[in-house]
Amino acid sequence: MKNIQFFSDFDGTITKEDTLNKFLNIYAGETWKEAEEKWIRGEIGSKECLKEQMKLLPYMEQDELEGFVSSIEIDETFIDFYDYLKSENIDFFVVSDGFDLFINKILSRYGITDVNIYSNKLELKDGKFIINFPFSNENCRRKSGTCKCKIVEQNRIVTKRVIYAGDGISDFCVSDKVDVLFAKGTLLEYCKNTRNTNLIGFSSFKDIKDYIKNQ
Repeated sequence: MKNIQFFSDFDGTITKEDTLNKFLNIYAGETWKEAEEKWIRGEIGSKECLKEQMKLLPYMEQDELEGFVSSIEIDETFIDFYDYLKSENIDFFVVSDGFDLFINKILSRYGITDVNIYSNKLELKDGKFIINFPFSNENCRRKSGTCKCKIVEQNRIVTKRVIYAGDGISDFCVSDKVDVLFAKGTLLEYCKNTRNTNLIGFSSFKDIKDYIKNQ
């Protein structure tokens, strides 16, 4: 058994594209990008950003939501990686500043139903979306909807190495609080600039599996 815990972002890391951004592009027009830009500039946290963006969504039927979810694909190497983690009894956590409604539906479509998921909550009720932030943290300096630093801290087993995979802004804070960081996209560029010494670039979960197998 490997003495490792594995934490992963979801959108753009496990999925091929950012689920929420695609959803907003389709159903919220261009206006959602105004809040996104304020978040990117650091003027607001992601919690406030998501609240503003979700207000823009129209009435929606359940079958329309299901149709959207069915369009989201995951990294082709992820299922093999997930099976490998299970075979080695490696703790696996999804930590996302996205929404559980999307994450659960996408993973279950691929037969994955037993993952520890920490994310913002989203419910479709009578055609309207209701959001909740059970993993926010009043001390989070980025004012995120889901405080990834707190989640890693609370679940960390001191005798195990923590490996983390991510791709975006929501992973910036936690990037220097893990033992090994696999990064791509915006996160990779950010960590290169901060001279993060635990950094490994990756393109698929095969890269991460190969690394863990050699540990």
